[in-house]
Amino acid sequence: MTATDIFKQSLSFYGRLFNKIFWISLASTLAPIIFLSGSDSAQPELAPVLLVAVSAMFLSVYMMAFIHQFSDSQDDSLSAAFKLALNKVLPVMLTSFVLGLFVMLAVLPGAILGTILAASINDEALRNTLMAICIAIPVTVVMYRCFFAAYFTLVDGLNPIEALKASNQQVKGNKLIFRSLTLLSFAMLAYIVLLVVIKAMIAVNPAVQAFLEGILNVLFMPFMSVFIYRLFILSKQPVTSIDEEV
Repeated sequence: MTATDIFKQSLSFYGRLFNKIFWISLASTLAPIIFLSGSDSAQPELAPVLLVAVSAMFLSVYMMAFIHQFSDSQDDSLSAAFKLALNKVLPVMLTSFVLGLFVMLAVLPGAILGTILAASINDEALRNTLMAICIAIPVTVVMYRCFFAAYFTLVDGLNPIEALKASNQQVKGNKLIFRSLTLLSFAMLAYIVLLVVIKAMIAVNPAVQAFLEGILNVLFMPFMSVFIYRLFILSKQPVTSIDEEV
């Protein structure tokens, strides 16, 4: 099993689910527009912002629940997945909150080290870059090691601390996960390049640009969710030839 195999499996899985998962992805794209459309000021009000955050979290869990439900029992019912999401959204949110706390804790040693190393540097740009690097390293390590925590809560019902520990154990030293996420990063890079190209299309009407960006989001985000879920499931199981190159 290689990262390329998982990528191909995810494409096939995505194709089978597209006619249903498309609607969840579309809702995720439209929800911020709908909730913020009534705000006339440059600074949105607190209530719409909270609605956007809550809806984004729920729809993210809904997407995860739907993919898990289909993978586990071949059930592509959106209503059944909606009920599962309702049951799982609070535990997953709690796990995400605890992960956020760990990330903030990881910022502190990076900030302290960066401050010490940058104390003797006069160039402001270089000093800020060094600070950013020192903070980014521990944050990246924590995010990488705890990457599957929300999935352990959703799929296995683990509490936040158990989920973080389980994710760390699964990811630690796993070359398949590292190579797969590297491959996914290249796919995300291509996605970002396409967004930049769309934004750079000066001759295109802004409304058309927004429409194209929305379509790209609706198409790409579900595939990314499928890929991550497939990687989570397959890397939990004994995998032969796990050290093969991508």
